[in-house]
Amino acid sequence: MQRFTKFCAAIAATSVLAGLPQGALAARPKAEAAQAPRPVNAGVPARTSGPPNVILILADDLGVEGINAYGGEYYTPNVDRLAAQGTLFQNAHATPLCSPSRTRLMTGQENWRNYEAFGYLAPGQRTFGNVMKDAGYVTGMFGKWQLMGNGFDGRVGITPEAAGFDESYLWQLQALTAKGSRYWGPTRAYNGNPKINEEGFGPDLDSDMALDFISRHKDKPFFLYYSMVLVHNPFVQTPDSMTAKGNKDRFSGMVTYMDRKVGDLMQRLKDEGLDKNTVVIFTGDNGTNRQITSTRDGYAIQGGKGRPTINGTHVPFIAWGPGVGQHKVSDALVDFADMLPTFADIAGKPQLAGKVDGVSQWPVMEGKASSVRQNIFMHYAPQWVHKPVRFAFDATWKLYGDGRFVSMNPVSGVETEVPSAQRKGEAARHYAALRKVLDETKDGPLNPERFPWCEGYPSVDPAQPSTVAGCGRTPSGDE
Repeated sequence: MQRFTKFCAAIAATSVLAGLPQGALAARPKAEAAQAPRPVNAGVPARTSGPPNVILILADDLGVEGINAYGGEYYTPNVDRLAAQGTLFQNAHATPLCSPSRTRLMTGQENWRNYEAFGYLAPGQRTFGNVMKDAGYVTGMFGKWQLMGNGFDGRVGITPEAAGFDESYLWQLQALTAKGSRYWGPTRAYNGNPKINEEGFGPDLDSDMALDFISRHKDKPFFLYYSMVLVHNPFVQTPDSMTAKGNKDRFSGMVTYMDRKVGDLMQRLKDEGLDKNTVVIFTGDNGTNRQITSTRDGYAIQGGKGRPTINGTHVPFIAWGPGVGQHKVSDALVDFADMLPTFADIAGKPQLAGKVDGVSQWPVMEGKASSVRQNIFMHYAPQWVHKPVRFAFDATWKLYGDGRFVSMNPVSGVETEVPSAQRKGEAARHYAALRKVLDETKDGPLNPERFPWCEGYPSVDPAQPSTVAGCGRTPSGDE
């Protein structure tokens, strides 16, 4: 708390750049001087009463250590400003990989209920897009989709329209089609119609469409799901870091460019007079890429993407807007499954959430409750490279399905195993509570499949199917 108080003061006064990687420093002058596209519908008055607009900004592959407000090394002044002005959540968790994380996020359901395959959400699932549309909101989604199938098992997943989105502008709408790049010379699908751009930077196009959506719908309640393609690999130079070299330096520039896009969105809200009637939530879909090691409060944090460790699940989570506590830090535990009921609550129609595993975090955001959940359960079987595992955890303790019990340091990202002989006092109480969660959750067996693209290929282990053991080949890697 003391560190965050000092951080807020620093944001109010100036930004400290000492020790930032080259990519972040190189990005600073252009990022600050850049101007977002001009608003449209200038003659239409903004809606200033009624339920607030809701914007969810989801960064791709960004763990908690990626944000300066959390003690990270990168230059993120716009996200930091959201944190300083709103509520910063210390203990928010996604699943460790994008597809299970996004299905959990969008449906409010534990993965064992509706996660069937990587890159796939089954038709007929009810998402927060459907909920907000039923609540009377205009709905739009811009950025990354990756839910219509993985291209290996024949499944054809849900469309953005069926998921409740009136408008969409998306990368990777369908797998294994000519999708081009998420970055330079990008391919996107606008309301389902693909377009391959021979030039331009994908995040700029996504941002332009998101800002246009805000301006065109400023006179009515809107829900915007801004599912950014940044900062996922490949690690590329951005328009503001064209001299960056090496993965770490390029990643640094990508984080700062992601932050710039957040700044553009917040500026558009202000320009349109919507900043007093819009709730904004910023988060990341899973831990940072494992190729990246970052410094957080003096600790070296290796990205944990894909792994069920704290570095794989611990993500930034910041809430800002009307009703949200200002200049606050919350220790409340937040699960991605909580977002659907939270949005229904913000819209003033909590009954639309239906039966979900998540719980509304709106009382915590409003400052009316210190917490609304005691623990999180995860059935993690992504069916994509990583070993399946089930586990339950709270803010500082975790119990894995194989019996490993660990204490977690949320700042250093270190998990320390606690042998059974040492499970006394506080450790014993937390172990008992988490053991109860694992024992009482009837989630069924974990799907052992890890390599769906190996169907029909010889297995590297004749004793196991190739889809479980692998076949010595991998896809291009756009997870």
